Amino acid sequence: MTKPSPMLATVGTDVPAGADWVFEPKYDGIRILAFAAGRSASGKVALLSRNGLDKTKQFPEIVDALRALHAKVKRAFVIDGEIVAMHNGAPLRFQELQGRMHTTDVGAIERHRNDAPTALFVFDMLMDGRQSLVAEPWQERRKHLTALLHTPVRSKTLQLSDVSDDGIKMLRQAHRRGWEGIIAKRRDATYAVGKRSHAWIKLKIERRQEFVVGGWTEPRNSREHLGALLLGYYDHGKLIYAGHTGTGFDRASLRDMSARLSRIERKTSPFTTTPRTNAPAHWTRPDVVVEIRFNEWTADGKLRQPVFLGVRDDKPAREVVHEPESMVKTPQRKSARVLAKPRVAAWASLKTETRSRSRRNIARVLPMSRAVGDDGDRLVDRLSEIERHGAAGVIEVGDTALTVSNLDKVFFPDSGHTKGDVLRYYARVAPYVLAIMADRPLVLKRFPGGVTGPSFYQQRAPLDVPRGVRVQVVSDEGIKTQERLIGGDLATLLYVAQLGAVSIDPWHSRVGSIEYADYAIVDLDPGPRAPFARVVEVAHVVREVLDGLKVHGVPKTSGASGIHVALPLGPGIPNDGARMIAELVATLVVERAPRIATVERSVSARASGAVYVDYLQNIRGKTVAGVYSVRAQRTPTVSTPLRWDELTADLDPRAHTIDSIPERIHMIGDLWADGMRTPNTLTGIIGHG
Repeated sequence: MTKPSPMLATVGTDVPAGADWVFEPKYDGIRILAFAAGRSASGKVALLSRNGLDKTKQFPEIVDALRALHAKVKRAFVIDGEIVAMHNGAPLRFQELQGRMHTTDVGAIERHRNDAPTALFVFDMLMDGRQSLVAEPWQERRKHLTALLHTPVRSKTLQLSDVSDDGIKMLRQAHRRGWEGIIAKRRDATYAVGKRSHAWIKLKIERRQEFVVGGWTEPRNSREHLGALLLGYYDHGKLIYAGHTGTGFDRASLRDMSARLSRIERKTSPFTTTPRTNAPAHWTRPDVVVEIRFNEWTADGKLRQPVFLGVRDDKPAREVVHEPESMVKTPQRKSARVLAKPRVAAWASLKTETRSRSRRNIARVLPMSRAVGDDGDRLVDRLSEIERHGAAGVIEVGDTALTVSNLDKVFFPDSGHTKGDVLRYYARVAPYVLAIMADRPLVLKRFPGGVTGPSFYQQRAPLDVPRGVRVQVVSDEGIKTQERLIGGDLATLLYVAQLGAVSIDPWHSRVGSIEYADYAIVDLDPGPRAPFARVVEVAHVVREVLDGLKVHGVPKTSGASGIHVALPLGPGIPNDGARMIAELVATLVVERAPRIATVERSVSARASGAVYVDYLQNIRGKTVAGVYSVRAQRTPTVSTPLRWDELTADLDPRAHTIDSIPERIHMIGDLWADGMRTPNTLTGIIGHG
């Protein structure tokens, strides 16, 4: 059996019109030609990447499904598709395949088979039995493919790709579901083996492509293995420098990348012009291809805010070029208005609206790229436009006109993220943040010059708050009456970010019931010599205590070095009651783990390697970083809710950033809302007391 290479698409900018075109999702995985040879069940099955690498061993569940299909149909076939990581029946993004696509360890492969399942989404067919289909039009090949996969052995591991006649509708679907884009295909097109054809057009809704690694820089401060990758692309055989990135890695990927590059290190730069770097540079043979997401190309031909997504060993380095601009916009509905006020009000009441349905569904209804409504792209694009011009500008948020400025100011020195990135992030995750912050007084810690510059706390609302930003007098017995900013609407959220308040820190109670807490917080704060793995260890002790009390908690990273565990409470629990609950939990944790946990308030009296179990953050008016809030670290980490099974020794809170959180919520849902929806019954705690 011959082993052809797949047909490739060209980059387009517009959705082609007419009945000659059909449209498919642009699946975000590994392009594969799957071969099943022979007529018997013992026939050979193989998975080959676009550059001929054999991936058969890495994906045994797909091989088994193909073998079962082959045994049923009793004929050879060659099909074209994409291997995609899966979770709860939904496709994930390419980076979720990184743990699987390169490993050769038999034990690891078997573990991945169960813990990190994949599927092959099939969209074309090259051979059916003895009949070659490459000269047949797409619509004829599709008939053969549909007949092949619609046998009685249909499985979730082999899936037929979706097809639509309506490109605009599918493009909107791509935005809603967070796809990379869509593919347009001519119905009458033959299969151009190994060629890039204008009969297939890829229409991308985010800027991402492959780049070649030409070197790396040494790590600085506490970072391990390497600092940043030096990236390039080929132009007429010459490697052109395109920029560098140190963002998007976790500990394992840093270690893997360092090992890859060290093996092929060389003495001289492979780039046509040797780049200047902020740290000592090492050069490498330009063999490693990586996939990068970025914001835009700068005027001098460099990547703006590139983020590492993963290694691509399925594409030859010499084929990596500067791809033409695509970035197709979703056409606007004629009746749409920019951020209409009723939509903003609806966000503020999301918690009430969705008690009877899962936030996992809301992640599909309000995905991150469309989080600010049907015209949401306009707001994000407007923020980008203002940032590009480096001046102040006005954004329209419902009926509120907000002046934003200094959006090009680098707020996070290690990653290069700007103030504008913070505002765009909050716009994208608004449906989730607004529901959490609704009706809560906000405490601001402002960083007007970036997170490494001077900062100050602000309790009282500024005097010159724009119309439409919510300010309300907060008073209660024993506290100072003053006007405060109140969370819950988009204008206020973006106004707070414009002030340089990177983190959104809400009270634990709401203005309508200021004396009652909605949840209790157990704050795990490590000493200077306590590694994060020890914080994780103490968090599991917290869970054991909660299980013993028959209550549940929702863990989240603080976004810095700690972990918060929130215990949702029913109505009528005063703030002092929440503090007492947290104190009881903290005391029981220290009883179980006295060597690694402490409730000692005096910093000087604590062991430097212990974790402080802080229950005093529950005092009225105290705050911790709000969930999904950006933190003032050297990179824009985010306070991120977790599943308990994600609390492992390898957990790195630096992996959760403004670049990854929107996609995480879209893929796995809003863990915070899911966990906080059901208040604890306090019978167990009262009985223990």
